[in-house]
Amino acid sequence: MPERWRLIVDAPLDGATNMARDEALATVLAHDPARPTLRLYAWQPACLSLGRFQRSREADQAACARAGVTIVRRPSGGRALLHDHELTYAVIAPERHPQLGDESILASYRQISLALLAGLHQLGVVAELTPVARQRAAASSAACFDAPASYELTVGGRKLAGSAQTRQGGVILQHGAIPLTPHADRLAALLLHPPSGLGQKMIALSQAAGRAVTFDELAQALITGFGTAWGIELEPGTPTPAELALEQQLRARRYALAEWTFGR
Repeated sequence: MPERWRLIVDAPLDGATNMARDEALATVLAHDPARPTLRLYAWQPACLSLGRFQRSREADQAACARAGVTIVRRPSGGRALLHDHELTYAVIAPERHPQLGDESILASYRQISLALLAGLHQLGVVAELTPVARQRAAASSAACFDAPASYELTVGGRKLAGSAQTRQGGVILQHGAIPLTPHADRLAALLLHPPSGLGQKMIALSQAAGRAVTFDELAQALITGFGTAWGIELEPGTPTPAELALEQQLRARRYALAEWTFGR
Protein backbone atom coordinates (compact mmCIF):
# COMPACT_ATOMS: atom_id res chain seq x y z
CA MET A 1 0.00 0.00 0.00
CA PRO A 2 1.21 3.55 -0.68
CA GLU A 3 2.53 5.54 2.24
CA ARG A 4 0.05 8.05 3.62
CA TRP A 5 0.98 11.69 4.02
CA ARG A 6 -1.10 14.40 5.59
CA LEU A 7 -2.32 17.09 3.19
CA ILE A 8 -3.10 20.55 4.57
CA VAL A 9 -4.65 23.08 2.18
CA ASP A 10 -5.06 26.33 4.07
CA ALA A 11 -7.12 29.42 3.45
CA PRO A 12 -4.95 32.55 3.02
CA LEU A 13 -3.17 33.61 6.22
CA ASP A 14 -0.94 36.53 7.14
CA GLY A 15 2.82 36.15 6.82
CA ALA A 16 3.60 35.74 10.52
CA THR A 17 0.98 33.00 10.89
CA ASN A 18 2.14 31.18 7.77
CA MET A 19 5.75 31.04 8.96
CA ALA A 20 4.74 30.10 12.50
CA ARG A 21 2.59 27.27 11.16
CA ASP A 22 5.37 25.88 8.98
CA GLU A 23 7.82 25.88 11.88
CA ALA A 24 5.26 24.42 14.28
CA LEU A 25 4.54 21.50 11.94
CA ALA A 26 8.26 20.77 11.65
CA THR A 27 8.96 21.11 15.38
CA VAL A 28 6.14 18.82 16.45
CA LEU A 29 7.19 16.22 13.88
CA ALA A 30 10.72 16.27 15.29
CA HIS A 31 9.50 15.55 18.83
CA ASP A 32 6.47 13.39 18.08
CA PRO A 33 6.99 11.37 14.89
CA ALA A 34 3.86 11.21 12.78
CA ARG A 35 2.99 11.28 9.14
CA PRO A 36 4.93 13.67 6.90
CA THR A 37 2.97 16.67 5.64
CA LEU A 38 2.46 18.52 2.38
CA ARG A 39 1.00 21.95 3.06
CA LEU A 40 -0.36 24.24 0.32
CA TYR A 41 -1.25 27.81 1.19
CA ALA A 42 -1.59 31.46 0.19
CA TRP A 43 -0.94 34.82 1.84
CA GLN A 44 -3.24 37.66 2.84
CA PRO A 45 -2.33 40.48 2.89
CA ALA A 46 0.52 40.46 0.40
CA CYS A 47 3.83 39.86 2.16
CA LEU A 48 7.54 40.27 1.46
CA SER A 49 9.42 37.43 3.13
CA LEU A 50 13.11 37.72 3.94
CA GLY A 51 15.54 34.82 4.26
CA ARG A 52 16.61 33.82 7.76
CA PHE A 53 20.03 35.48 7.43
CA GLN A 54 19.16 38.24 4.97
CA ARG A 55 19.76 41.86 5.96
CA SER A 56 16.47 43.61 6.65
CA ARG A 57 17.77 46.84 5.13
CA GLU A 58 17.55 45.21 1.71
CA ALA A 59 13.77 45.68 1.95
CA ASP A 60 12.32 49.14 1.32
CA GLN A 61 10.12 49.34 4.40
CA ALA A 62 8.54 52.63 3.36
CA ALA A 63 7.63 51.26 -0.07
CA CYS A 64 6.14 48.14 1.52
CA ALA A 65 4.05 50.26 3.87
CA ARG A 66 2.74 52.41 1.02
CA ALA A 67 1.83 49.30 -0.97
CA GLY A 68 0.13 47.59 1.97
CA VAL A 69 2.69 44.79 1.90
CA THR A 70 3.74 43.29 5.22
CA ILE A 71 7.24 41.95 5.92
CA VAL A 72 8.16 38.70 7.66
CA ARG A 73 11.40 36.78 8.16
CA ARG A 74 11.33 33.11 7.24
CA PRO A 75 12.89 30.31 9.31
CA SER A 76 14.65 29.19 6.11
CA GLY A 77 17.49 30.83 4.22
CA GLY A 78 17.54 32.41 0.80
CA ARG A 79 16.54 35.83 -0.45
CA ALA A 80 13.42 38.01 -0.61
CA LEU A 81 10.15 36.77 -2.08
CA LEU A 82 6.91 38.64 -2.71
CA HIS A 83 3.93 36.50 -1.78
CA ASP A 84 0.86 37.71 -3.64
CA HIS A 85 -1.34 35.86 -6.13
CA GLU A 86 0.69 32.70 -5.73
CA LEU A 87 0.73 29.24 -4.19
CA THR A 88 3.27 28.32 -1.56
CA TYR A 89 4.05 24.69 -0.84
CA ALA A 90 5.73 23.27 2.25
CA VAL A 91 7.14 19.77 2.63
CA ILE A 92 7.69 18.68 6.23
CA ALA A 93 9.28 15.25 6.62
CA PRO A 94 12.10 13.38 8.37
CA GLU A 95 15.40 14.06 6.61
CA ARG A 96 15.97 10.31 6.36
CA HIS A 97 12.67 9.77 4.56
CA PRO A 98 13.24 7.57 1.49
CA GLN A 99 11.37 9.97 -0.79
CA LEU A 100 13.94 12.69 -0.04
CA GLY A 101 17.00 10.88 -1.35
CA ASP A 102 20.28 10.33 0.45
CA GLU A 103 19.79 12.92 3.24
CA SER A 104 21.81 15.57 1.39
CA ILE A 105 20.33 19.01 0.72
CA LEU A 106 20.78 18.65 -3.03
CA ALA A 107 19.11 15.25 -3.09
CA SER A 108 16.06 16.53 -1.22
CA TYR A 109 15.81 19.59 -3.49
CA ARG A 110 15.91 17.30 -6.51
CA GLN A 111 13.27 14.90 -5.19
CA ILE A 112 10.88 17.69 -4.24
CA SER A 113 11.41 19.42 -7.58
CA LEU A 114 10.63 16.20 -9.43
CA ALA A 115 7.28 16.07 -7.63
CA LEU A 116 6.62 19.72 -8.49
CA LEU A 117 7.60 18.96 -12.08
CA ALA A 118 5.04 16.15 -12.20
CA GLY A 119 2.39 18.51 -10.89
CA LEU A 120 3.17 21.19 -13.45
CA HIS A 121 2.99 18.54 -16.17
CA GLN A 122 -0.68 18.10 -15.22
CA LEU A 123 -1.18 21.70 -16.38
CA GLY A 124 0.73 21.23 -19.61
CA VAL A 125 3.70 23.25 -18.37
CA VAL A 126 7.07 21.97 -19.57
CA ALA A 127 9.56 22.95 -16.87
CA GLU A 128 13.17 21.91 -16.33
CA LEU A 129 15.42 21.35 -13.33
CA THR A 130 18.41 23.66 -13.08
CA PRO A 131 21.52 21.43 -13.28
CA VAL A 132 24.08 21.84 -10.53
CA ALA A 133 26.79 22.78 -13.03
CA ARG A 134 24.66 25.56 -14.53
CA GLN A 135 23.72 27.25 -11.26
CA ARG A 136 24.44 30.97 -11.46
CA ALA A 137 25.80 32.72 -8.40
CA ALA A 138 23.70 35.66 -7.28
CA ALA A 139 24.68 35.88 -3.64
CA SER A 140 24.68 39.67 -3.71
CA SER A 141 21.13 39.89 -5.04
CA ALA A 142 18.29 40.70 -2.66
CA ALA A 143 15.71 38.80 -4.74
CA CYS A 144 15.26 35.03 -4.68
CA PHE A 145 14.00 34.99 -8.28
CA ASP A 146 17.13 36.70 -9.61
CA ALA A 147 18.72 33.29 -10.34
CA PRO A 148 17.76 29.62 -10.04
CA ALA A 149 19.56 27.43 -7.55
CA SER A 150 20.45 23.79 -8.19
CA TYR A 151 17.41 21.69 -9.12
CA GLU A 152 15.01 24.62 -9.02
CA LEU A 153 12.37 24.83 -11.74
CA THR A 154 12.74 26.99 -14.83
CA VAL A 155 10.75 27.51 -18.01
CA GLY A 156 12.70 28.81 -20.97
CA GLY A 157 15.58 29.62 -18.64
CA ARG A 158 13.38 31.76 -16.38
CA LYS A 159 12.79 30.78 -12.77
CA LEU A 160 9.27 29.56 -11.99
CA ALA A 161 9.54 28.47 -8.36
CA GLY A 162 11.68 29.86 -5.56
CA SER A 163 12.39 27.47 -2.68
CA ALA A 164 14.28 27.48 0.61
CA GLN A 165 15.01 24.79 3.17
CA THR A 166 15.85 24.47 6.83
CA ARG A 167 16.58 21.41 8.97
CA GLN A 168 16.22 20.95 12.70
CA GLY A 169 15.84 17.92 14.91
CA GLY A 170 16.17 15.54 11.97
CA VAL A 171 13.26 17.15 10.10
CA ILE A 172 13.28 18.93 6.75
CA LEU A 173 11.12 21.97 6.19
CA GLN A 174 11.25 23.08 2.57
CA HIS A 175 8.85 25.70 1.35
CA GLY A 176 8.64 27.43 -1.99
CA ALA A 177 6.56 29.92 -3.95
CA ILE A 178 5.02 29.59 -7.41
CA PRO A 179 3.64 32.95 -8.62
CA LEU A 180 0.35 32.66 -10.47
CA THR A 181 0.65 36.07 -12.14
CA PRO A 182 3.68 38.26 -13.00
CA HIS A 183 4.91 40.54 -10.22
CA ALA A 184 8.55 41.24 -11.01
CA ASP A 185 7.97 45.00 -11.15
CA ARG A 186 6.13 44.99 -7.83
CA LEU A 187 8.89 42.97 -6.18
CA ALA A 188 11.59 45.26 -7.54
CA ALA A 189 9.74 48.29 -6.17
CA LEU A 190 9.86 46.81 -2.66
CA LEU A 191 13.66 46.39 -2.60
CA LEU A 192 16.14 49.18 -1.98
CA HIS A 193 18.58 47.80 -4.53
CA PRO A 194 16.59 45.59 -6.93
CA PRO A 195 18.47 43.43 -9.43
CA SER A 196 18.30 44.57 -13.03
CA GLY A 197 16.14 42.74 -15.54
CA LEU A 198 14.22 40.79 -12.90
CA GLY A 199 11.22 40.42 -15.20
CA GLN A 200 13.38 38.52 -17.70
CA LYS A 201 14.73 36.17 -15.04
CA MET A 202 11.46 35.01 -13.47
CA ILE A 203 8.24 33.71 -14.97
CA ALA A 204 4.74 33.34 -13.56
CA LEU A 205 2.60 30.26 -14.02
CA SER A 206 0.11 32.15 -16.20
CA GLN A 207 2.96 33.02 -18.57
CA ALA A 208 4.35 29.48 -18.57
CA ALA A 209 0.93 27.92 -19.16
CA GLY A 210 -0.26 30.54 -21.63
CA ARG A 211 -3.47 31.01 -19.65
CA ALA A 212 -4.75 31.94 -16.21
CA VAL A 213 -4.33 29.23 -13.57
CA THR A 214 -6.15 29.45 -10.24
CA PHE A 215 -4.81 28.51 -6.82
CA ASP A 216 -7.23 25.58 -6.61
CA GLU A 217 -6.23 24.30 -10.04
CA LEU A 218 -2.53 24.42 -9.22
CA ALA A 219 -3.13 22.86 -5.81
CA GLN A 220 -4.93 19.89 -7.34
CA ALA A 221 -2.18 19.49 -9.94
CA LEU A 222 0.51 19.43 -7.25
CA ILE A 223 -1.45 16.95 -5.14
CA THR A 224 -1.60 14.65 -8.17
CA GLY A 225 2.05 15.30 -8.96
CA PHE A 226 3.36 14.46 -5.50
CA GLY A 227 1.15 11.39 -5.36
CA THR A 228 2.34 9.99 -8.67
CA ALA A 229 6.00 11.02 -8.45
CA TRP A 230 6.47 9.67 -4.94
CA GLY A 231 3.90 6.88 -4.92
CA ILE A 232 2.17 8.30 -1.84
CA GLU A 233 -1.43 8.86 -0.80
CA LEU A 234 -2.25 12.36 0.42
CA GLU A 235 -5.05 12.44 2.99
CA PRO A 236 -6.69 15.79 3.79
CA GLY A 237 -6.06 16.88 7.36
CA THR A 238 -5.61 19.85 9.65
CA PRO A 239 -3.02 20.92 12.23
CA THR A 240 -3.31 19.16 15.56
CA PRO A 241 -4.10 21.04 18.81
CA ALA A 242 -0.42 20.73 19.79
CA GLU A 243 0.68 22.20 16.46
CA LEU A 244 -1.81 25.07 16.72
CA ALA A 245 -0.72 25.87 20.27
CA LEU A 246 2.93 25.99 19.25
CA GLU A 247 2.02 28.05 16.18
CA GLN A 248 0.41 30.69 18.39
CA GLN A 249 3.49 30.82 20.61
CA LEU A 250 5.87 31.11 17.66
CA ARG A 251 3.80 33.83 16.07
CA ALA A 252 3.60 35.91 19.23
CA ARG A 253 7.19 35.41 20.34
CA ARG A 254 8.98 35.43 17.00
CA TYR A 255 7.33 36.00 13.65
CA ALA A 256 5.11 38.93 14.64
CA LEU A 257 7.94 40.73 16.43
CA ALA A 258 9.89 43.56 14.84
CA GLU A 259 12.99 42.32 16.67
CA TRP A 260 12.85 39.08 14.70
CA THR A 261 12.01 40.62 11.35
CA PHE A 262 14.31 43.63 11.45
CA GLY A 263 16.96 42.51 13.93
CA ARG A 264 19.52 41.74 11.23
